[in-house]
Amino acid sequence: MERMDPEALAPMTAVTITARDALELPSYLTLPVGVEPSRLPLVLLVHGGPWARDAWGFNPLVQLLANRGYAVLQVNFRGSTGFGKAHTQAAIGEFAGAMHDDLIDGVDWAVQRDYADPDRVAIFGGSYGGYAALVGATFTPDRFAAVVDCVGISDLANFLRTSPISSNPD
Repeated sequence: MERMDPEALAPMTAVTITARDALELPSYLTLPVGVEPSRLPLVLLVHGGPWARDAWGFNPLVQLLANRGYAVLQVNFRGSTGFGKAHTQAAIGEFAGAMHDDLIDGVDWAVQRDYADPDRVAIFGGSYGGYAALVGATFTPDRFAAVVDCVGISDLANFLRTSPISSNPD
């Protein structure tokens, strides 16, 4: 098996995005190699869970997208685990509210810093991330040129009713 050339891999940069209510959102930005990092098409890649998180390290999907010229932003929105109880509990009752605002704040952060072209932003996710993509298509369709829901939650009430008690952040 042929090994990957480390020089061809896009570097992941840890960034902190401040949400509109001042909550700090640990995030990761990956920019394509050999391309001017200005007004790039952006994929907002939303993790599942929501009681999970994006972490530092190699992600084959992120690398595939960056290799194709996309900037990739991964936001650890409120509800993401590993950033303290308050960060996780800030998501209670906020699935299509403040959690979505966090994602929009992430896109705005990338646009304001000229990394992303506001007319070429996609939202992509699986499980909760797919639900977030559907929320994006429904509540803020003007913000996304493309929406990809991969095995997303399409019935939130059923999801919450059937989630194991151990996944409840209370």
